[in-house]
Amino acid sequence: MGRRRLAAASAVLVLAATGGGLSGPAFAAPAAGEAPEAAAASAPGSGTDRYGVRFHPVGSLAGPGAASEAFDISDRGVVVGAAAVPGSTVAHAFVSDPDTDAGRLVDLTPSETRGTRAEAVNRSGTVAGTLGTVPGAGLPQPFVWRPRTGLEVLPLPPGASGAQAVDINDAGTVLVVGTDATGVGLPVGSFLWNPSTRTYRTLPATGPAGTAAPVPIARTLDERGGVAGGLVSPSGNQTWHHTATVWEPGTLTPRTLAAGGGSDTFATDRNERGLVVGWRMNTPGTAPTAVYWPDADAAPVALPGQVAFEVNDDGRIVGIRPVPGSAAFPFAAVMWEPGDGGRVRTTDLDDQGLGSYANAVNSSGKTAGFVVTPGPSAPYNAGGWWNPPRRG
Repeated sequence: MGRRRLAAASAVLVLAATGGGLSGPAFAAPAAGEAPEAAAASAPGSGTDRYGVRFHPVGSLAGPGAASEAFDISDRGVVVGAAAVPGSTVAHAFVSDPDTDAGRLVDLTPSETRGTRAEAVNRSGTVAGTLGTVPGAGLPQPFVWRPRTGLEVLPLPPGASGAQAVDINDAGTVLVVGTDATGVGLPVGSFLWNPSTRTYRTLPATGPAGTAAPVPIARTLDERGGVAGGLVSPSGNQTWHHTATVWEPGTLTPRTLAAGGGSDTFATDRNERGLVVGWRMNTPGTAPTAVYWPDADAAPVALPGQVAFEVNDDGRIVGIRPVPGSAAFPFAAVMWEPGDGGRVRTTDLDDQGLGSYANAVNSSGKTAGFVVTPGPSAPYNAGGWWNPPRRG
């Protein structure tokens, strides 16, 4: 199942709390004069971590030493994301299929001059993503890409000036976040695109009587058609209040989750067993804490980290923990495995010690993301995946 974190324009609201987005070291092709051989010599993947965890880089469209980030990984091991392209400062959406040409990266938008990114991929290899991912460089447009028919740009949702496709399930339903016409693209709502009827269905929002309805910001879509995300409403000048919410399959009835004493919460994913993951702020404007809700009626349980992004049906949760004082990137990828009695088994996925980011996990526990990697002149983000920890 393809599931991914929210993309750049909507990050104004949600990822402001997480530090997410393409915010690591420079996301570009190697500078003129840099030797590819030197960059390749420091490529990630040579180190191992506890329990046999190893990072497997997928490379970049611009060659060795150039940046990439992986945003999703399917159950077949197909990886999608964004990667630097030769001679440009923008990144392009890519797909890497291990069963096709040994996983060579394929540029999904080779004729685009704008930045693009592939957000999610389903079991059949259909990719959902966004054209126009650089704020201020035109309004974003959602797309799907199919292995046999190629790129299809989707229409904009009703009332939206731009939009991002952030997830897709195995039925081909696409989760889309609509944005306004401002330079940063503030979200105006979330929608489900039905490829059969070619129509959008709007996610409903509810708020206290006498107040403006909050904006539904959805992040992930499950195989039954349920959605995880949050209801977001202004709480001051350039500040917002987040309430973790799941929308039930079929009816799309919103259910707000318990805050557990926190001021803000957000749900980033829900597995088929009903376990929900996300984050909680204890007070507005402070760093969040990763949490999970055992079910939609339970109180959140804290995890040793900052944000939990995804959970698979076995209950393996991936996300990030802070790395205080890091000179390169202030987060490290981590996997949590909650057990009986409130115990949580934690595995660091970091490979190079300079920082990393875990975005998605598939049914077998393979995790997609990136590691910050030493380069000949500066660190760069190297996209790829980690194999799951082996337990003795």
